[in-house]
Formats: sequence, C-alpha cells, structure tokens
Amino acid sequence: MAVSVQSTTDIEAGIPEIMEVMADVESLVDWSDAHKGVEIREADEEGWPIVVWEKVAQFGVSDEMVIRYEWYDGEVSWTLVESGAQKMQNARYTLTDNGDGTTHVVFDIEVDLKIKLPGMVIKKAQKTIADVATKDLRKEVLRRYG
Repeated sequence: MAVSVQSTTDIEAGIPEIMEVMADVESLVDWSDAHKGVEIREADEEGWPIVVWEKVAQFGVSDEMVIRYEWYDGEVSWTLVESGAQKMQNARYTLTDNGDGTTHVVFDIEVDLKIKLPGMVIKKAQKTIADVATKDLRKEVLRRYG
C-alpha cells in the first residue's frame, strides 16, 4: 500500500540557493540521518544530478536505490528506478518566491514498500521524512547561506 506525505516550510533564502543545496545530493549524508551513502551516476551538461544511487537506513529498514531526477525552475522531482525495499517512490519539491526574501517550499512524496510495516512505524517514518525534507533542508540552507 502506497503512503504519501506533504510537508511545507518557509526558508529565509532565494530559490537559487535552495536549489543549489538540493542539487548537492552528495551532502545528504551530512544533513539527513537516513542517508548513509550517495553517488551521482549521471549528471547533465550543467552538472545537475540526473541518476543517483543512495543507501538509506531508517526504522530498521535498509535500502539501496537508484533514483532519476528532473530539474526545472523552482522545482525538482524524482522517481524510483530500482530498489531493494521499495516498489515505487515519486517525490517533488515546489519552490515559490514569497517576494520578501523568503521561499515557500512544498514537499510531496509517495512511497510503496515491498515489505509490510506496522502502522505506527509508518506514521513515525512519514513524520521523519517530512521533517528531513523541510526542517532539515531549511537548517542546511541557513547553515550555508544564513
């Protein structure tokens, strides 16, 4: 059964700075507790990561996955290419300039696992994913640009 999460935050930085942090996928191991390893397998001619291998571990579940990114102005999305523990993962960040030097960030993710987990573990994982995707992203952007 697929589960989805949406999380939002405002970050005291511009869209280009936030996009730069998100494009630095290899730094995920520094600010996302779930990420244990990241390797860019393919980048476009401007250096934006396109195909990325990630090793993640959370709530007793470890996974190695390959994801494919798509980059747009103020938006990044990714889809799962292969995974040991997931059937599907689709995610998207949408960034909107608030006009006051801050950016509104909306994060959406939908995941379908190959394994069954108890409902309370799924709820805890959803909250953790949402927090990392918005609160921890905000902390990392402010650490770099604040």
